Amino acid sequence: MTDAGQKVALVTGAGRGIGQAAALELVRQGCRVALVARSQAEIELVAEQIKDKGGKCLAISFDLSNLDAIEGLVNRISTELGPVDILVNNAAVAGPFGPTWEMNPVEWTKAIEVNLVAPFWLIRATLPAMRANNWGRIINVSSGAAVNPMARAGAYSTSKAALDMLSRQLGVELEATKIAVISFYPGIVDTEMQADIRKQPVEKIGQEMSERFIGWHTQGVLSTAEPVGKIIAALAGEAGEQFEGQIINIADQAVQNLLQN
Repeated sequence: MTDAGQKVALVTGAGRGIGQAAALELVRQGCRVALVARSQAEIELVAEQIKDKGGKCLAISFDLSNLDAIEGLVNRISTELGPVDILVNNAAVAGPFGPTWEMNPVEWTKAIEVNLVAPFWLIRATLPAMRANNWGRIINVSSGAAVNPMARAGAYSTSKAALDMLSRQLGVELEATKIAVISFYPGIVDTEMQADIRKQPVEKIGQEMSERFIGWHTQGVLSTAEPVGKIIAALAGEAGEQFEGQIINIADQAVQNLLQN
């Protein structure tokens, strides 16, 4: 295989933004794609786009904090589309916001579950088939917040730092296989998460964070999701092998080169 074609991909947060762009690009390359997101309406719209172009997909409304149901989710996808070859852990929540010591511990824990624990459960559920086939791609959509923490979004920063280490850990353990696990920093992208942060009151996220996110928007420096989706799809193919077990940034020249292929 020289690309991701004829594979089955599972994309979380597939109803909009980066997840939608990645799903559409994977379908364009010939994948059958499981679209997973909380909003049934959003993923149905994406599914309509895919079907209009002759692609095959499965749209499933699912709350990733429902950890006990993840194995059943993967089993359903495997039954209806085939065993998962490509897992894109894209879904995440940015909140809760505020100083860490003032955060609601239940909300903090739920953010960790969605951003870190659910990706682990999805990896655990999909890896057996990948190992049996000795081929797979696991792309964890991370963030620069993993290394440069956002002062008033501690659960997000903490979860992304841990997600990076999970990618590195699996990279070591799967080194002798053709399964590549990658953490990918997509840069600052015009997404609903960005919009949500801009709407937060200054007393919640702080003056510096508020000005930074509003500034990115007003200055027009936010990227569209499409180039990010193309890179994710490229990583899901043979090109992903060179980044196995690594933490990579969209600004890296080797990553940018994927857009030229």
